[in-house]
Amino acid sequence: MSMEFGENWLKTIHERILKKYPDISSEDLDKLNSICKKVNQFANNYVYKGGSVINGEIEFVNFNQFKKDILLKYSWITENNLSHLYSQSCYYARK
Repeated sequence: MSMEFGENWLKTIHERILKKYPDISSEDLDKLNSICKKVNQFANNYVYKGGSVINGEIEFVNFNQFKKDILLKYSWITENNLSHLYSQSCYYARK
């Protein structure tokens, strides 16, 4: 949810989480939002700092290395979300 583009881009995840889990506390919502921001920032920095330019082309750390290192810190991230996180981090690193 925190990686969505479109109308929810860079917005907090509060409303979307509340729709799915209406009994969640505002404190837990804040914690989830904070964790998502930290994960996104960590991944974005990891890809950006690990990139290099070879023959005028930007090359990033490969997905398997990214996955290994991200899961060391955030072992609960799903394979699908890792893929989205990697793609989005590469996108931002190019900007």
